[in-house]
Amino acid sequence: MTESISMNEMMAREIAAQSEILLACVAPLTERAARIAAPIGRVFAGGCGDSAFAPAALGTVFCELGINVQPRTSMELSVFTKFVSTDTVILSSISGGTKRTVEAANVTRKAGARVIALTCNGQSNLANAADETIVLPFSPLSRKTPHTLDYTVTLLALVQLVSAWAGRPANNMLTLIETVPALLRNASETAMAVGGKIDPDGKLFFLGAGPGLANANYAAAKFHEAGGILAIAAETENFIHGMNFMVEPEDSILLLAGAEPVFRRSEQIAAAFAGFANCQIIPTRNSDITPSAFANTLLVTFVLQYLCLNFANGSGLDLDRPRSGRANGERHIAIQSKIMAELC
Repeated sequence: MTESISMNEMMAREIAAQSEILLACVAPLTERAARIAAPIGRVFAGGCGDSAFAPAALGTVFCELGINVQPRTSMELSVFTKFVSTDTVILSSISGGTKRTVEAANVTRKAGARVIALTCNGQSNLANAADETIVLPFSPLSRKTPHTLDYTVTLLALVQLVSAWAGRPANNMLTLIETVPALLRNASETAMAVGGKIDPDGKLFFLGAGPGLANANYAAAKFHEAGGILAIAAETENFIHGMNFMVEPEDSILLLAGAEPVFRRSEQIAAAFAGFANCQIIPTRNSDITPSAFANTLLVTFVLQYLCLNFANGSGLDLDRPRSGRANGERHIAIQSKIMAELC
């Protein structure tokens, strides 16, 4: 008999399952990445939604590895990028059926450039349009919750591939992924502390810079998926050039401060808003448990996942229902389905 659980509980299970599933993915991803030739020219990586945020969030990781990977959305790749034959484009889609991403693959191939697909479906349209496919070695627990596990497996696959091109020892990743249980525990505690100060009736502003902006976009997207919650992602510096006037006393400003200059700017913003609105710096580094850029990326990702789950549970949002039970849920689903089925 199949167990029936709520989508809220399913999201909690997906977050917890990252310890086991990421560890199980390391060996097969290492083996597959080792068989893909290193690029000879420019490298782009992207997709739609989380698949666009993932390579952007890994900017510091790719810099550590010494390989320049340029993040792009699928539309940027298919419409605004001029490819040459020496380019390599990594495209991610869990289903392999995202139409704009498949279009980007076809545009890339038409220009004579190489396409590498990351997907769970090796028979998908994206896989069929690619030169090489990395089949992500896991089965999503659900595609109805704000995506958590799917995102971190995509992060891992991207890092494994670029690490192989950089000639990094494979056991380095295994050692790092073995720390995921500790990262999850730390993230849960941080999310509980941060979330306890959020007024559910206020807007949410997630601020970051560089790779931190991608983390901010991912955070806002989770709240959008959790019921159309008003969450806004913005670049830390640009926020204070006009967007700051949108903040009301019931709102929350959550600063993802990674690099030292961003951390200092975040401190200034937090101090300026003190006494007016809830403004918190979300720790994205922990020297005791995050010795590398990728560990930092995983830590902040886990914090944001727990923050969304806790908000949904605390606000009584029912993730089983369209728009989590808020008004016009069915109408929004119909509109989204229609637009995603069309491509101009």
